[in-house]
Amino acid sequence: MKPTRSSVVLFLLSCLPLTAAVDTGRPTSSTVYDAYMGPMRQTYARFTGRTPTLDEVRSQLRTAKRFRYYFDSSNPYVPQLPEVTEAKREGDCKAKSLWLAYKMSDRKTRYVVGKISTSSRMAHAWLLWPNGGQWLILDPTWNSEVVDAERVAGKKWLARYSYVGSTAYLHSSYPQ
Repeated sequence: MKPTRSSVVLFLLSCLPLTAAVDTGRPTSSTVYDAYMGPMRQTYARFTGRTPTLDEVRSQLRTAKRFRYYFDSSNPYVPQLPEVTEAKREGDCKAKSLWLAYKMSDRKTRYVVGKISTSSRMAHAWLLWPNGGQWLILDPTWNSEVVDAERVAGKKWLARYSYVGSTAYLHSSYPQ
């Protein structure tokens, strides 16, 4: 049986990778959120630089996911310190993500501000963590499990800015 042109095209399309490259951004001198990142910078300054195991990260991610979601409208852009999040066992996406970063204490962990999807109207915060040659998304607001960033690149968790301590990154794949 001779293959049809459409079956050959379908076969070739099925051979394409299901993943896209992760946009890790490029360093930038400033972002619109810089004025609000004091608690993030303060927290990152205390990191020991250890590299947690994937199992440790998964355990802490599940703990953060169980924290009650609480959005403080009087201070919508500033993440609360991890000690406050832990004491209250509540916080918004910024607070939960910063708490998780603090527990990990890995200096390579990126604190990310962006959108959960292209249709989102509100900003969202999560972590981007390099582990074993791949980037993982850690989002204690929406997920209790790690997400391979390549599997969702360009579709979900769209980074606008990311931060590693005092270094900020601008992500060009963010939808305008």
